[in-house]
Amino acid sequence: MNSDDSVRILSQDALDAATPTFSESPPPPSYSEVADKPSGRTSEHHLPKQESAESSGVPQMKVYAIRWYILILFSCLACHQCVVWNTWGPIASSVQAAYGWSDGTVAMMANWGTIMFVLCTVPLSLMLEIKGLRPTCLLVSAFVMVGSMLRCCRRLIADPKVFLASSHICAILNGISGVTIMASPPVISSLWFPQNERTTATSINQAGNMLGNGLSMLIGPALVKVNDSSRNGTTSFLHQYLTFGIQRTNISFNRDIEDIKDDIDVYMYIDFGVALFLFVCFCVYYPSKPPLPPTPTSTIVRTDFRNGVKQLLTNKDVLLVCFSYSLSEGIMGSWMGVMVLNLRDLNITDQEVGYIGLASVVGQCLMAMVVGYLMDMIKKRIKLTLIVLLALSGALYAVLTLMCLGYLPSTFYFLAIAIVLATSLNYACCPLYFELCVEIAYPVSETLVAGFLTMMYNLVGIIFLFIFFIPNIGSVWINYVLVGSVVVSIPSVVMVKETYNRSSVDDLVNTMSSQ
Repeated sequence: MNSDDSVRILSQDALDAATPTFSESPPPPSYSEVADKPSGRTSEHHLPKQESAESSGVPQMKVYAIRWYILILFSCLACHQCVVWNTWGPIASSVQAAYGWSDGTVAMMANWGTIMFVLCTVPLSLMLEIKGLRPTCLLVSAFVMVGSMLRCCRRLIADPKVFLASSHICAILNGISGVTIMASPPVISSLWFPQNERTTATSINQAGNMLGNGLSMLIGPALVKVNDSSRNGTTSFLHQYLTFGIQRTNISFNRDIEDIKDDIDVYMYIDFGVALFLFVCFCVYYPSKPPLPPTPTSTIVRTDFRNGVKQLLTNKDVLLVCFSYSLSEGIMGSWMGVMVLNLRDLNITDQEVGYIGLASVVGQCLMAMVVGYLMDMIKKRIKLTLIVLLALSGALYAVLTLMCLGYLPSTFYFLAIAIVLATSLNYACCPLYFELCVEIAYPVSETLVAGFLTMMYNLVGIIFLFIFFIPNIGSVWINYVLVGSVVVSIPSVVMVKETYNRSSVDDLVNTMSSQ
């Protein structure tokens, strides 16, 4: 099928509305008729020539330069929300030395993010759909700001219990904001960006959130220091995350406790200052949508929430995409936190694991943006690209497994290259999953689709981490699960019927307006 034919593909219901049944001189279809029912089976359609854009009822469209400000500001919020979420992991030894927190307490600060996401997906998705982007972003940026402010209380109230309580409240509020942070990228790209930039915009937003994870690994240890400790005394947080029922080695430190607390206070002030600045920026200017839409589908009202949920749960292709996304990305995201368990028997120190983790985060951000940009260039090849990326990452995970099992050399550099490349290729699939699912599910709202995907992603991650609580489970199984999560995901993608319902409506209306 050539490029001219591809724009003629549209769902059957939309074609029925757009194709007149008159036997003589049928009037041209209007934009409202074409946009009315954009779901169903696909078919070939030959459009009648339009005298003008006005004769088709095509809305006036415009792309605004301010869209990049909208994207960058939200990406900054996504980045900082992740920094706040991962505050305590990289400085776990310091906060335990200063405040006597248990491993379970440190782990719970991160757990709140997943818990609140599952609990708040529906209400925040509804708010984003009903109230729009600006009110929702104001609310969640206020949550991050207020939570960060509460952690600055030690100068006013020196009681460690008050600081502990304020840290829990901050983690809860910040966790609630995570719903909007993860569900909004495809919404922003749909409302503000033209068709040939949507995947790029989604990938930049998701890369911003991942970048926050990497920054927290740099900022926390740089600002908060305990002392030079032995390897046993610097157990990584993500190892603690899975072993908080086990007595860990005592932390020896030669710094005064008050000095460590002062360092933590400085970190809290910086977090609050950034959160306050971002909140002010959202208050000053952050419209829900542009005055004129960038694409025809930006103006079309989406399916209501209840019917949207029903359509998602009954759409086989949506469920296949969701299964593949949640399995491959959910396992990988959780594995990033426990890869120290894979590598600790290979003479790789915790510090070296930290370097690998940071390099992986940077690689994931860059790869996601590059792949997103390429997808906007070549168009409608998401399924094939997903299969290729998953196959490559799966092969690299298999190489990593052979290293961990002793069948291949396992030097630091070989391990680092395999892990960085595998996770980067794997994470690059994220924006593609979102965009493909949005296209298939259209006219279900982008908010609902993204919320559904990320909720299932979190559930898979929770299940993966709970496996570690099985007595004497060991760590060898991690390698097989990691490879299997990608291998099983590939057939799911293969079985997906690749349809671009949203893009087909945009292509059709743009064709009508140009004739």
